[in-house]
Amino acid sequence: MKREHVAIPAPASRFNRVQCDECKESQVIYSHATMHVTCHSCGNVVATPTGSAASLKGKRLEAVA
Repeated sequence: MKREHVAIPAPASRFNRVQCDECKESQVIYSHATMHVTCHSCGNVVATPTGSAASLKGKRLEAVA
């Protein structure tokens, strides 16, 4: 039986480059983070965990492959 019409599912999670609102430093974080993610330079919270995708407090710049 051929199944060429069945699409391969794409993952819902990815890595994002996020910029801190305070110091404008950017870092790569996981979209479904399970812990609070803090900025490397100033220590402010950049992302907080939720049930699924993390809530971003900074600006999302791009999706990293």
